[in-house]
Amino acid sequence: MKNIKIMGGGISGLCAAINLAKAGYKVDVFEKKEDCGKRFHGDLEGFENWSSQKNVLDEMQSYNLKINFDCIAFNSICMTDGKIILRNSFEKPIFYIVKRGVLKNSLDQGLKNQALDLGINIYFNSNIKKNDVDIISIGVAENKLIAIAKGITFDTEAEDIAVALLNNKTSNNGYSYLLINNGYGTMCSVNYYIKGVNINAYFKKTYEIITKLFDFDIKNEKKAGGFGCFLIKPRLIEDGKIYTGEAAGLQDFLWGFGMRYAVISGFLAATSIIENRNYAELIKQKLSDRIKTSIVNRYVIEMIGNRFNKLMIKRAKRNNDWMDLLYRGYNPSWLSKLLYPIAKWSLIQKYQNFA
Repeated sequence: MKNIKIMGGGISGLCAAINLAKAGYKVDVFEKKEDCGKRFHGDLEGFENWSSQKNVLDEMQSYNLKINFDCIAFNSICMTDGKIILRNSFEKPIFYIVKRGVLKNSLDQGLKNQALDLGINIYFNSNIKKNDVDIISIGVAENKLIAIAKGITFDTEAEDIAVALLNNKTSNNGYSYLLINNGYGTMCSVNYYIKGVNINAYFKKTYEIITKLFDFDIKNEKKAGGFGCFLIKPRLIEDGKIYTGEAAGLQDFLWGFGMRYAVISGFLAATSIIENRNYAELIKQKLSDRIKTSIVNRYVIEMIGNRFNKLMIKRAKRNNDWMDLLYRGYNPSWLSKLLYPIAKWSLIQKYQNFA
């Protein structure tokens, strides 16, 4: 049986490796940094649970992954525009909070340990070339960045809370957030199309508004953040190599929730090898409609600017079932299908580097 080589020890690369190893393949993973999750700083991130009727943890387990990392269900969230604060609770989790990075019980370390337990070889500080691997899961080059998060992590005595801040003064066509869980917090501003954007200024305003609206202490503050890589036309197979996750440009265009895409694409990459199936077709069947809808969502938010934030607040205020509101917004409708060709053309014109 062929030895499968994977470039990148992130979520999608490790998911592919785990599934291949369980199918009996010998798998080598080559990670350019010194550990899995090294690009992160202990940030708290939300594993969204609204884009599908299936619970994301059940979905992960159906993809042969164990939940061996801290994964905290959040059944409530505060949404604000900087003035109005809306609070809502849900019967099922709206998302799960996971920690990213090299810290104990992080998502990255959990997946790494699953891989090692299966006998997968992980080579750190690797400079392997693309021509020498079968699957590429390393993210997109820096000139392909389209979103960047700037923020802090900190210790606190405050109670658990999740806050989404929608305001054009605190992010560029994006959003800001505060997550606190078990005495540990993350606050970030997420900005889209970063060329010429003063990210520090947006985070400064985020910090100012959130600390004014919500009462919590900040201790042991450290820098946090990351980036998002998008491709309007996903790069799935190139020169005979399979691309997964951000390397393929698979990301939620609206708000950048890409972890679910990473897991799915890693699983489908392994499936295509194990079952000798076409990877691009598998992605099309599973993710195509969702990706097209997110492209339409990105087009709309950039067309109407801050009015999108006001509309979201207005609709959330009127609709008590935010989960249903998000589910419908993330899945195709007759309107999104109608707008897709226009949205795709418009974004390609604006973001030609990301086409």
